[in-house]
Formats: sequence, structure tokens, C-alpha cells
Amino acid sequence: MPVVSTLRRTTTVTAADDFAQRQAALLSRLMPLLEGQPGFLSHEMRQEDAGGMVEVTRWASMDECRAYLRNGGAAMAATILDAFFPTAAYPDGTWVRENTAEATA
Repeated sequence: MPVVSTLRRTTTVTAADDFAQRQAALLSRLMPLLEGQPGFLSHEMRQEDAGGMVEVTRWASMDECRAYLRNGGAAMAATILDAFFPTAAYPDGTWVRENTAEATA
């Protein structure tokens, strides 16, 4: 069963045009890493109000999602992400990840 992994965080990047530019540059670095992970299905990222951002990755199974999170792939992705979208200062810089099974029709 596919798994949706949603990461929410607040970044210092608030302007939409700056966000779009950084997102394009980020994806050129991030996608090769994600595409090399077993079970990777897709990636989406969007900006929310006041510097908020949401990153959604889809995985073929919970085991493959868990392996990405625990075996270093997610840590490397977070390092790359933070280079392009610096985390907001405390207390606004919390990273929150939620993993859910995706309903299939």
C-alpha cells in the first residue's frame, strides 16, 4: 500500500518569487537523491503563508518509507533542503513529519 510522507516546516523564505527560484534549484539537487531511493514514487513541494512550506513524498510501502527515514536518505535530503530554505528561528522552526497510508481505489 502506498505511503504519503508529509513534512511541514517554516522557513525564512517568504517571497513567492524567491521561493520559486529556490525550489527549482533545490529540485535539481534533491530529485537524483530521491529517485535513487527504493520505493520512491513522487515528490511535491508548495509554499504556504508566512514562510510555511509543505513537502510531500510518496513511497511504494511503509517499509521503503521507513528505510528512507532511518538509513540516511531523509537526513541528506533535510541538509539539502535547509541549504535552499533555511529553517525559521526558534520557536517557529519546528519540522513535523506525518506518514499515512494512501487510500487506493
